[in-house]
Amino acid sequence: MTDLTGIRSSSVTVNGLRMHVTDAGAGTPVLLLHGFPESSREWAPVMTALSDRARLVAPDLRGAGETDAPNAGYDSETVQRDLIALLDELGLARVDLVAHDWGAIVGFDLCLSHPDRVRNYVAVAVPAPYLRMNRALALGLMKALPHLWFQWVVAMPGLGPALLSRGRQRLAHYILDAFKTRPLPAADVAAYVEALRDPARARAASKLYRGIILSGFMKAVNGAYRGRVLETRTLVLFGADDRLLPKDALHVGRDDAPHTTLEFVPGGGHYLVDENPAEVARRIGDFLRL
Repeated sequence: MTDLTGIRSSSVTVNGLRMHVTDAGAGTPVLLLHGFPESSREWAPVMTALSDRARLVAPDLRGAGETDAPNAGYDSETVQRDLIALLDELGLARVDLVAHDWGAIVGFDLCLSHPDRVRNYVAVAVPAPYLRMNRALALGLMKALPHLWFQWVVAMPGLGPALLSRGRQRLAHYILDAFKTRPLPAADVAAYVEALRDPARARAASKLYRGIILSGFMKAVNGAYRGRVLETRTLVLFGADDRLLPKDALHVGRDDAPHTTLEFVPGGGHYLVDENPAEVARRIGDFLRL
């Protein structure tokens, strides 16, 4: 990303973690959180598109990109502390938040636990955590589970890290290939897969699946978030071609999230940011009133 005009790169130490941070533009601060197995470079086209209207800050989260990959801390509470410390280090009292995939799981938790630090929130490819088991969701999960076998494989200590990091890295390539609807940028794919060659980052990925991704989904389905009202003004973006969850199951009630809206974006699936960055940037800009 550092060779892209206008995108700056730096490192800061926050919560005992050396974190790599990219940023662009000036003005209203917008914090961008990436998904798995990606890094901050996921947001480069969006940052370029919006840098004339806002300050875009995209960190490599714990264990990803060029940020440290310590042995522990792959739970939502620790990652939230990383982010709050980052905001404090950058002197940002309050930000607009945009997040994808597991970053969006942490993003919802951040809005609920630290509502004073987030003005508005855009979540990509992850629903608000108030899923209610019904016929539509049950049928959708039955269809999706055969395609999600890799999640339990990644989460297995020893086996998951070995398959992610060694040999031809077929598992890492599968995760990036299986849920796309358009070719992802080849340089980005190469960078994401190469990062997992590092055994520490591969182990971090496995712990991430155990500590946030699988556990976060189960918490949402089991009703752990009910009673915690999401007051943050929120937009949830799903790729119109994302078939992992049925569209009927993604809507949330006003009692749970009174200021949340849901939109389906054409030209993309789970990796919507990579597949249709121009439209994602436009919708982010409109929602955040940049």
